Amino acid sequence: MAAAARRARSGVCLLALAVPLLGSCLSRTFAQAPLARPPGALRASGDSEAESVRLRPVVLCPAQFGTAEDYEDLKESLKARGFALYPAPLSRFDWLKIVPSTFTKEFFTAELRPNRTLGFFYEALDEAIASVNADFGPEEPIAFLGHSIGGWVARSYIGEVLGEEVARKRVRSLVTLGTPHQSPPEDSFVSALDQTRGLLSYINDKFPAGAPLPPTVVTCVAGRGTRVPASVQALWETAGTKIWNETVSRSALLEEVVAFASYLPLSGSTFGVEGDGLIPVDTALMEGCQSVVLDDCNHADFVPMVGESLRLPKSYRWYGDFIEDWIEFL
Repeated sequence: MAAAARRARSGVCLLALAVPLLGSCLSRTFAQAPLARPPGALRASGDSEAESVRLRPVVLCPAQFGTAEDYEDLKESLKARGFALYPAPLSRFDWLKIVPSTFTKEFFTAELRPNRTLGFFYEALDEAIASVNADFGPEEPIAFLGHSIGGWVARSYIGEVLGEEVARKRVRSLVTLGTPHQSPPEDSFVSALDQTRGLLSYINDKFPAGAPLPPTVVTCVAGRGTRVPASVQALWETAGTKIWNETVSRSALLEEVVAFASYLPLSGSTFGVEGDGLIPVDTALMEGCQSVVLDDCNHADFVPMVGESLRLPKSYRWYGDFIEDWIEFL
């Protein structure tokens, strides 16, 4: 398990904003809830009270169409290491609330704004923070953990909703996992597509490098699990040997084809590009912030479905399997 830390400039975003994918698709209350127990009283118990460990709260911004249930394994892994995970309580159908924005002038002119488009996500984050306040008190420092587009939603929420004063007082760190932070190079032929219809450009302009947080507490984690072959010929020549691997229950060919289709609109190139299978490495990093690049790491261990998510093979390792390489930054 080789993890190479590095700083680099990244490359763009993904977000099938207008598409109610698989019929999937969420809730605002930043009011500080009354304490259900003394501040900081939430603990992970061992075999005895002496083994109890004080937990530190982490608010999770899920990937698109992700729900709290999709992160149960991650929640347990974090708890075992002293962290309490509070996922934004989103349902798949909550994502349908984004559909009205696709019929606006701002959508067609790529001028969507987060506070009007992502209100449902903001409301869910308000609820998650209210739960933290109830368990730990309104002064407890919080770490934000963003998976996929949840990473730049976290950036937007911290900047727009919390604001500089609260963010610097309350947010101890932001860690993003496979987040498409950057837009494609302006000189690329896909730069005009802008899958986020202005959202990411706005966030990068208003809140660069995780502002208002200092970049020293912002960490971008990227995966290097799938490399697209250097040419169509190379992809074709090796296709026959990659159709299916019974040992690991995976198709390297399918993974390369998916990566090909995802990397191109995000980075403007695809052949020879490395990433986590959906997000190119350079796209997932932000200049000036701390960076961690993980070998053999893929985007997610689940595929969202209308009902229960489809779990991917254990051999398809994702960011949660490399927790020891980034947990120190929470």
